Amino acid sequence: MRILMVGYLPPPFFGPSVTYQALMRSEFARKFDVTFLDITVAKDIRELESLRLGKLARMLKFLAVEAWLLWTRRFDFYCCPISVNRNAFLKDALLIGLARWRGVRTVLYAHGNNLPDFHARSSPRVRRWIENTCRKATAAIVLGERLRFNFEPWLPTKKVFVVPTGIESITTSLPQQRGGGVLYLGALVREKGVFVLLEAARQCPDVRFVLAGDWYLVTEETEGKRLAGANVEFIGPVTGAAKQQVLADADLLAFPTFYYYETMGLVLLEAMQAGLPVIATRRASIAEIIRDGVHGLLVNEQDPADLAEKILQLAGAPALRAKMGAAGRQRFADFYTHEQYGQRMIAVFEELSRA
Repeated sequence: MRILMVGYLPPPFFGPSVTYQALMRSEFARKFDVTFLDITVAKDIRELESLRLGKLARMLKFLAVEAWLLWTRRFDFYCCPISVNRNAFLKDALLIGLARWRGVRTVLYAHGNNLPDFHARSSPRVRRWIENTCRKATAAIVLGERLRFNFEPWLPTKKVFVVPTGIESITTSLPQQRGGGVLYLGALVREKGVFVLLEAARQCPDVRFVLAGDWYLVTEETEGKRLAGANVEFIGPVTGAAKQQVLADADLLAFPTFYYYETMGLVLLEAMQAGLPVIATRRASIAEIIRDGVHGLLVNEQDPADLAEKILQLAGAPALRAKMGAAGRQRFADFYTHEQYGQRMIAVFEELSRA
């Protein structure tokens, strides 16, 4: 089976780019004849939703490369992400349309959320394009059961596959002693709950908070540093060994996201692999990953008081943190490694090939 897969590879290091890299290092890429076309147009996470001439030039190059691949090779399937903002969607639709023109069956891969709402807010012309793109797809892939609704208006249930992602396993032993406090890891964005966490930190003056990541907006950076108390430390973006070290040092991970396009939060898998209990919201499919009271605690969205209460509950209970962290680590090993992710993707395309 030949598959042309379009997606993103790091840098920048954000959810889809990390998971595509993990997938291409799994059995999936060895089982099938997979050609991967990296369509990363942004050099920095702050460029992801901006329109720039350099990004447009790179996009035209990707279209030319895809056209050449489709003209010179015969593919059984074409798998492409589908975005939920206008400019990115139009780019995806062009790529998908090119594959359909060559008669290749298309599979839509949703790394974002709330596609029906994007459809409702779009112009009549874009709405028709969204409908056409989805209805003509052979299938669609979502990251959790609670995300199936994204394609329900246009595809039957049997054509929507739930494939939780995975990340590459890192062989590490659990640290004997942590003591690093509460960790936030990821882009520092208001909708990811950064300011909710800063408000909660003010209610936990004896707990250390470490925020690792790059600010998305300068205005938010100024406001965040103004609100931060003496118990909050900003350490900037971390990758590789530095990321593994902050995960090893931390006592727990806080991820109070209310991001509208959230799907699952890849950082949750990184924390589980590191043996960290997690405090997170129930946004999107997070509750499918983190079982409340087993792998961590779930909190109300945009509720600093609830978040602070849960942080203090775990901060004062090292035995409970260790138990939850061990349960999360086992859950990761049982279900969220990149090889297990690859096997789930293999199952999808094998089923589609029999249809």
